[in-house]
Amino acid sequence: FVKQAVYIFHQQFRIYFSSCCNLLRLIEVGGMALLTGQVFRRDFEEAVEATIYEMFSLVQLISITWTFTRMYSIIPLQHQWFKSIQIVHKNRRFSLPPMLFARFMVLLLCECLWPAVFCFICFPVIGSGDWNTICKIFLLVSLNSICYISLGAACALVNSMPYGMIFATIMSQISILVSGVFATMPVSHTEWLSKRSPFFWTVRGLTKCIFVWSDNYRCVHGSSDIEGGDQCFIEESLAIDLLERRGIYDPSSDDGVIEECIALLILAMCIQIFICIRCVFSFYRIDWYKLKRIKSSIIS
Repeated sequence: FVKQAVYIFHQQFRIYFSSCCNLLRLIEVGGMALLTGQVFRRDFEEAVEATIYEMFSLVQLISITWTFTRMYSIIPLQHQWFKSIQIVHKNRRFSLPPMLFARFMVLLLCECLWPAVFCFICFPVIGSGDWNTICKIFLLVSLNSICYISLGAACALVNSMPYGMIFATIMSQISILVSGVFATMPVSHTEWLSKRSPFFWTVRGLTKCIFVWSDNYRCVHGSSDIEGGDQCFIEESLAIDLLERRGIYDPSSDDGVIEECIALLILAMCIQIFICIRCVFSFYRIDWYKLKRIKSSIIS
């Protein structure tokens, strides 16, 4: 297993690295990070009611960007790789487990590079000097990217690549719609769907990282003689209230993102398990009709 996995990893890494990591990609991600940092710099420095909506727009922009950035580009590469699985089946040169493990490790290493470049350029430009928070954001963005890359890879395991594109579009749009980020779920018992969406957990984790507890109020000094001129009245933010009602942000919670990272990791692993099952069916050519006939003959 180890020898095969190492050999396949080197082969796949050389092929995948040239398409994923290049100068054009560096210009794209670096330029987007600089532009995003400059656009949201002033809003990040101001903690007022008007900028809360702007900062949540930053959360949505980052989440959507790293949802679709690599999901579609992985489909032709994964489709080609899936065809190679079928070729390997004929000569039995490699076993399936090391091929799947090596492929996942290649995706993990190459695809986590660019979220790191984006985060470590964008947020210092914005004005955030908290490297602990930046590392949390990087972890959330990377896991979100891996989830949707895995989703695109799963949709590519079909006979026709255009159908894979269609399936990926449908699945990603449904996951964003049911996340509850843009609209509250209409029926209370359907809110569990949002917990199955990587987009929900990413937005929730990024919101906890970017917002602080003091963003949900403004201090307004009273002027009446009864309350006193130094009285500080708490005024709740409507934006924060809306996020809290949708289950995205709770001002009283801490800024830890362990729950969100674990949820994203579980979702990514579930999609990878589906990919493994699909490859097993293709690798071993399981003929369900033949199995059904055998079962019928045994029963009879």
